[in-house]
Amino acid sequence: MKNDFSPVRGMLDYMPKEASMRESVRRTILDSYARNGFNLIDTPILESLDFLDSSEGGDNLKLMFKTIKRKDKLDLTKPDLTEKDIVAEGMRYDLTVPLCRFYAGNREKLPRPFKSIQIGWAFRAERPQRGRNRQFTQCDIDIFGDATINAELELLNTTISTLNLLGFKNLTVKINNRQILNALVMNAGFSEDDIPSVCITLDKLDKIAITGVMMELVEKGYETDKINKLVDVLNAVLSRGLDCVTDYGVDSKVKNDLSFLIETLKKLNKDCNVKFDVSIVRGQGYYTGTVYEIYTEGFSGAIVGGGRYDKMLNKFAGVDIPAVGCSIGFEPITMLLNERSNFEIKNNNLALIYYPKDDILKVYEIKRELMKKYNVSLFMQPKNMKNFYEKIVSVANMVTTTKDYLDGKEIKVLN
Repeated sequence: MKNDFSPVRGMLDYMPKEASMRESVRRTILDSYARNGFNLIDTPILESLDFLDSSEGGDNLKLMFKTIKRKDKLDLTKPDLTEKDIVAEGMRYDLTVPLCRFYAGNREKLPRPFKSIQIGWAFRAERPQRGRNRQFTQCDIDIFGDATINAELELLNTTISTLNLLGFKNLTVKINNRQILNALVMNAGFSEDDIPSVCITLDKLDKIAITGVMMELVEKGYETDKINKLVDVLNAVLSRGLDCVTDYGVDSKVKNDLSFLIETLKKLNKDCNVKFDVSIVRGQGYYTGTVYEIYTEGFSGAIVGGGRYDKMLNKFAGVDIPAVGCSIGFEPITMLLNERSNFEIKNNNLALIYYPKDDILKVYEIKRELMKKYNVSLFMQPKNMKNFYEKIVSVANMVTTTKDYLDGKEIKVLN
């Protein structure tokens, strides 16, 4: 039987040019974040299930990959086995929960507010589709210790400017607030305890439409009159806009803060379409305030998402510390950049061909000199030069030989 060398479903291999492009994008994002005053940290991909399960991660908890206990800790002969008897840890499904654990353990050593950068792998056992894989890179910036709307403004403005650097223009920024949603849900007759479940369903509005939302709420056992009233309230806000939300029990400060954020972002980013959108939910249950998503042409889903999660630290550290974050979807933006071919990769790779009879010490002298300007990889003279040139372009954009270098000939640039 023929071997299948494909990666596991939902995982991807990256050829040198694609890996180089991804690294260039990552560095652009990291440099932009750092210039805006955020600080890089790193956390493990494995986390305690106690932390992950208590995070109110919404449907992401159902998509979590888990590791199995090892050796003497795993007893499959035990009667009435439960998941806790088998599972050890969970793989992080986003970077927010690990960040909160990190901050809870290190907050006494860090300034307040603390502005962090995380860029790393996350894992979800979801159905692979365009721009979504089971292993994916997240690029997060977060602010701990700032309860004002200025924190959201800084995060969104930094993210928009970063996307602009990558070539994304004319972005659409959709902003909502979970406190607004909570008030609208309760105004329709639902209890406070119903809010997380109802919001998880509302988050699917763009995928299953209003009829699908109504059907799912019915399946969850909610009363039809409450569902109908909620739909009426949402439709009213969709048509009348942010100014009307106080008619449905929303605190005026929440509305005013959101208006300030939207209007200020418009002034700072004149080519962006910044607007209030009551349908933006963000499915994770840990969001407590402002939530937002950013969209670009040519992709149906959001390329950025985030929001405020002021209660998360209380779960870990027993203290209320305001927190808000913003995450760039690295996979969709690298996919779009690759499709558009409008992101300049800073490739400075040179293939240096030497001959079997060359003095190897002299070869390395030439390489050392060329490395003052280029990334240099050595190749002994191949038997088939045509085949060599066809394949070398996957790792280098220039080529020369030791003879040509010594003769002073120009370096050949590959197409």
